[in-house]
Amino acid sequence: MKNFLRKYPLYLILLPVFFVLHGFLENFSFIGIKDAAILCLTYIFLTLNIALFSYFFFRNVTKAALITTLWMVFFFFFGAVHEFLRENISVRFFSRYGFLLPFMFLLLILIFIYLKKVKKPFYGTSLFLNVLFLVYILIDTTGVIIKALNPDESSGLSVYDFARNNKYSICDTCSKPNIYLLLMDEYSSSLSLKERHDYNNDLDSFLIDKGFRIQAKSRSNYNFTPFSMSSTLNMSFIEGIPNYRSITADDYAFCNKLVRDNELIKFLDAHGYDIVNYSVFDLAGHPAMVQQMFLPLKTKLITDRTLFSRMYRDIGWLMMNWYPFKWFKKTNILMHRSNNQKFFDLVKEAAKEEKKKPQFVYAHFYMPHSPYYYDKDGNEKDNPTIYSELHDRPITAYLDYVTYTNGRIREMVNAIMQDDPSGIIVLLSDHGNRKNAKPPMPVHIFQNLNAVYYPDRNYSSLYDSITNVNMFRVILNKNFNQQFQLLKDTSIFLEDKRPVDH
Repeated sequence: MKNFLRKYPLYLILLPVFFVLHGFLENFSFIGIKDAAILCLTYIFLTLNIALFSYFFFRNVTKAALITTLWMVFFFFFGAVHEFLRENISVRFFSRYGFLLPFMFLLLILIFIYLKKVKKPFYGTSLFLNVLFLVYILIDTTGVIIKALNPDESSGLSVYDFARNNKYSICDTCSKPNIYLLLMDEYSSSLSLKERHDYNNDLDSFLIDKGFRIQAKSRSNYNFTPFSMSSTLNMSFIEGIPNYRSITADDYAFCNKLVRDNELIKFLDAHGYDIVNYSVFDLAGHPAMVQQMFLPLKTKLITDRTLFSRMYRDIGWLMMNWYPFKWFKKTNILMHRSNNQKFFDLVKEAAKEEKKKPQFVYAHFYMPHSPYYYDKDGNEKDNPTIYSELHDRPITAYLDYVTYTNGRIREMVNAIMQDDPSGIIVLLSDHGNRKNAKPPMPVHIFQNLNAVYYPDRNYSSLYDSITNVNMFRVILNKNFNQQFQLLKDTSIFLEDKRPVDH
């Protein structure tokens, strides 16, 4: 047996098996066995093909297996390494994409050259790797069996066990209504639309007639979506941004992590809520409702750690300007149109469903943010017009898209209030329109949509000039008898190191 493990590189298969099995264990009850098996077979197929390609360079099975394993370790565990460096190394330079990617690539090239020149058979290395991954697989298989035999202990969030480890006081007597957070990306407040563009927003009269309370002078805390959503969902300002005037890809990556592990879903999970995620952001245990090629959706809980997933999530907006990624840019632009429609339908379905537990529904619509897919009458624009307006961002197209967006908001609000009249509706935007956003402090880009519906119509704790960071502090204080102190309503203007729209 020892000679067999020394001679044959079983670790080529054992590595992807371990990676998927470990992710399956950590996310037990969220990923089905069938979906995990599909992902595992996909990774095995990918690994073996890379090994076959490498064999043409080395003409040696063991060397081809070793270099392939190193590439796949980099691919599988990049996310874990990146997060570890960011959280444990005080010098942030070493966790930046600009350092980490070139360093790892150079290291792999040097190892490739070394393997090409050296004449060793590497049987000892094969034995070590085979045994190592067999032991890891045995440990994780045991963990899966234990969780399968104890379903009560594995229910709920298996990675982010908020319900058992939280600092919140639980309100056992509260009614726990369903909560709908409808986030309209880049929707300016009616005050800003009127003052800057003489646009009379008829959505206000509709919302008031429905019993909403509009926070007319509301502002966002940040002018970029990941930062704004981080502060909104964590109910706090972001600490550790080194330079507000030079935001980097790593700052965006950190915000995505903050959104994923946000305090609001910790609180609501502790109160027995189901978290329903209809957004492009991943939430802990609840991946974004955006299909990833041909792989099952739930496997995003595992694939999110891989190199390409992390790069797409954290710096995808930069990658779209590089070759060969630029070729996919137009397809990516049109993707948001189908996402918006999917999320509209899912919100209405969620309001109709009979629920055993209260729900928090987070739906994030990429509108009236560009691309402006429809005119004000709901007619779909042709692709050349969409691409042209995405580049120029004419204010007339934005205002027409606001009109179209208003129609979809009415549709959702009517559906929710008809099918779930006791639900709380939070209609919010992450920031205002960012056209002509120039230093030192372009106030208009923070003036955002903010309207709330409480079934009891008691809005005494809300106030006109509230910012997003305090929204859920107020909502949780009122509806869950909490004592969150309100923070100073402040807006912070961020500038990218490289100008982009994100």
